[in-house]
Amino acid sequence: MEPSDIEAKTPGAESWEKLFLETLGRSSRKPFSGTIKVCDQVLELFDSANQFFYLSDYSSLRMLYVSPNIFHVLGFQPHEFDFRTLFEMIHPDDRKPVFEVAKMVLNREMTYISGNTDRHVVLYMSYRGARKSGRYSRISLTISRHIDPVGGVYDMGVIRDITHVRCGTRVNFALLGRRPIGELPAIIPDGGNTISKREQEIIYYISMGYSSRKIACELNLSEHTVNTHRKNILRKTGTRNLVDMLLYAATNGII
Repeated sequence: MEPSDIEAKTPGAESWEKLFLETLGRSSRKPFSGTIKVCDQVLELFDSANQFFYLSDYSSLRMLYVSPNIFHVLGFQPHEFDFRTLFEMIHPDDRKPVFEVAKMVLNREMTYISGNTDRHVVLYMSYRGARKSGRYSRISLTISRHIDPVGGVYDMGVIRDITHVRCGTRVNFALLGRRPIGELPAIIPDGGNTISKREQEIIYYISMGYSSRKIACELNLSEHTVNTHRKNILRKTGTRNLVDMLLYAATNGII
């Protein structure tokens, strides 16, 4: 396989850097030059429990501020979290769809995102991201654009650990402005091995020690349907037994 083919399937940090520098970096948007000040009230609201936030300039790929709670959410210290980390933490199976979402948004909303209008655009995405330990969790990333009257345009990203939400492994996203644009179609990773929401529910009950019969009662399914799902889960995860399947699920942020 040629390197270009590999890159097309799993875009790396270099692809992300090139994408932003060739779009936002070449727009009329001036790199942020102001001073970031975060008060205690903002930290109390946005930097707690399962989330943290960062302020950044995507046009120059500079992190302006990373809130302290990143350590509890992802295991990184604030100074360790830069754009390369943000890009490289995406699960290999999710990199292509997340990258395609970014390209679509930039092409569709370039005028707004580049700072040529006062209209605020908010992008929401959910995918699997790696903690510093290497273990994957299901995370959501919400990016909103803000304008500083002195310093210029900057973006706020809020990252939440949403592993507790049983929503499968599909990459989901929505683009919202003052007038909702609506949720755009989710993208399924190459290979068609997406773990569905129902399959994730079954994996969860298996991890709790439930039998197929008990799972069927919990989900109002037939025992035959549950067993079919179990076979499909083993096939999709490339595992041969429940122990390996549960290890795969835990490592990849499915449970």
